[in-house]
Amino acid sequence: MLNRFARRLCITGLLSLLALAPNAFAQQGSPGGADDDVTTEQFRDWEVVCPNEGEGNCTMYQVVNHSDNDQPLMQVVVAYPPQLESGTMTFVLPLGVHLASGLQLSVEGVEPAQFPYQACLQQGCRADLPIQPALLQALRSGSTATLSLIDPRGDRMDLDISLMGFTDAHARIAP
Repeated sequence: MLNRFARRLCITGLLSLLALAPNAFAQQGSPGGADDDVTTEQFRDWEVVCPNEGEGNCTMYQVVNHSDNDQPLMQVVVAYPPQLESGTMTFVLPLGVHLASGLQLSVEGVEPAQFPYQACLQQGCRADLPIQPALLQALRSGSTATLSLIDPRGDRMDLDISLMGFTDAHARIAP
């Protein structure tokens, strides 16, 4: 379970993400008072965030912490932008990653998905991956997904994403 600091960091990051792509997430309004403007629900390793006023869609997210010091290393956000037919996974990673290499998401049962970074801002580097039906099925039935990237030294880094609670959290946000 995330402690209060990590929860605030996640909500701030989510709101920052929403500010990065207002059309993608169809969120409107001020991010001030983040804890008062949203309702959160925990589904094992995933948390669902919904606007209290019913403006915009709910999203789900997970923070992946560094194994050595338990500091937040990556955010994974799943949302259903109103203008798209499928969901989108958004990954927010720290600055300094090797951008040209892009990312690879591996889940048992489907071909690894290669995809590029979209932008790097003060909050970190963002990459979006549309969730195709085969990927969604693999995420629902799996226990772990692995995101591979190239770190600043040029070494491959594999980050494990827990899928515990993914199915229930996804059922909560799916249109």
